[in-house]
Amino acid sequence: MKIWFDITNTPQVHFLLGIKAMLENGNDFVFSAREFSETAKLLEQKIDEPFVTIGGHYGKSYIKKVLGLLYRFQKVYQQKIDFDISISNGSENAIWTAKLRGKKSIAFGDNDTARQWTYSHFVDFAFFPNAISRQLLNKQGLKDSKLYLYNGYKEDIYIANYTPDESFVNQLPFDNYVVVRPENIMANYIRNGEVKSITPALLKDLNKAGINILYLPRYDFDKDYAKGLKNIYIPDAPINGLDAAFYSDAVLTGAGTFAREAACLGIPSVSFFAGKTLLAVDQKMVADKKMFYSRNAKEILKYTISSKKLPPDLKRTKEVQEEVSSKLNEVIKSLY
Repeated sequence: MKIWFDITNTPQVHFLLGIKAMLENGNDFVFSAREFSETAKLLEQKIDEPFVTIGGHYGKSYIKKVLGLLYRFQKVYQQKIDFDISISNGSENAIWTAKLRGKKSIAFGDNDTARQWTYSHFVDFAFFPNAISRQLLNKQGLKDSKLYLYNGYKEDIYIANYTPDESFVNQLPFDNYVVVRPENIMANYIRNGEVKSITPALLKDLNKAGINILYLPRYDFDKDYAKGLKNIYIPDAPINGLDAAFYSDAVLTGAGTFAREAACLGIPSVSFFAGKTLLAVDQKMVADKKMFYSRNAKEILKYTISSKKLPPDLKRTKEVQEEVSSKLNEVIKSLY
């Protein structure tokens, strides 16, 4: 069968390629991507297949985002992508297109604050981590008959097959470092400029402490935070985030996925997520002491200095991967 992956954000590249690896026997694959936060560039690095790039970032305004979503849906639908089943990280565009064309769709998600209701009534099946309340997902429109809650985290699914690139550190100007990734101030969950980034203060405090920083800005304005500071390296091109985390002394990020990746790899993980409420998956990691959460630069510095790496628990990640793979193949057989 032909399986279509619609990839709309950078963290989805590793994840959905991890899903693809579960399904490679006897299937064909087609990809589409959104030109947002280097998503298309990263996908181009990871696959040999051609793919279509559709849409981009439509600004911070909520109205513009809604109009942008509808605009991209029109463009996706007009592409007439040839597929039997759509698999996405909750892409409304892919799920709506599949429904209108009489095809099947499978969604993965781990954001309990996201608008599942925009696609829940149209998707054929959905996978979520069991850190998220089944009752909440039911209220968002995902009935038990098309919902599976798995152990662990979505990051486990692809980290289970991760092999560190030993040449990664050769591209850096230092051997020891921490990774800093700013908050996504342009995200849907940030409204009306109500959140001020703590990244400038964090960079300055790390710099004063003499800590080397691999800095991964999202937008051009993020680069301004690093001006005038020493011991900071900004890559010229997209890099493998898993390698960046694996070889680091800590990962300090406003991005939930990156923080969870680090935690699953046994790397000291700090989230300074800028939304009003931490996701359920992050709350569980914090409760299990796999992740530290704060929006205070001084607290983050203190935690970073006192933390140590742990060996990654690959046995656990492999168990999560096998659980999801078994259920996914079962679901596809029932749908197709």
